[in-house]
Amino acid sequence: MTMKVPVENFVELYVSHQFLQSFPFLNHIYKDITLETCLDFISTKQKQGYQFFALYHDTQIVALASVNWCRKKKNVYVQGLVTEPCSVFSNQYIKKALLDSLYEWITNKGAESLQVECLV
Repeated sequence: MTMKVPVENFVELYVSHQFLQSFPFLNHIYKDITLETCLDFISTKQKQGYQFFALYHDTQIVALASVNWCRKKKNVYVQGLVTEPCSVFSNQYIKKALLDSLYEWITNKGAESLQVECLV
């Protein structure tokens, strides 16, 4: 008997289908967007310097973070972090896993600090 091992992946979101899949999470952070306005909104936010990261459990998003680099790319602000309860992991574990992965990613990019403004 083989047992399926859950896979966690930390991913920066780039393409339309990722943002559409993440819409329920985005809508918790940005209340005014709709599914129809989602991609235009994301494009505007990306032009303003925002990046979006997701933590996947297998093929499902279990957490999403909206981040912005400030002060000459030395500080990163998490504008919003949303988690989805998962049968395998607690919300606390999911938030920690996403923040740990994000912190590792930004320090590899040269950031000196990570500040979280909103956890949902």
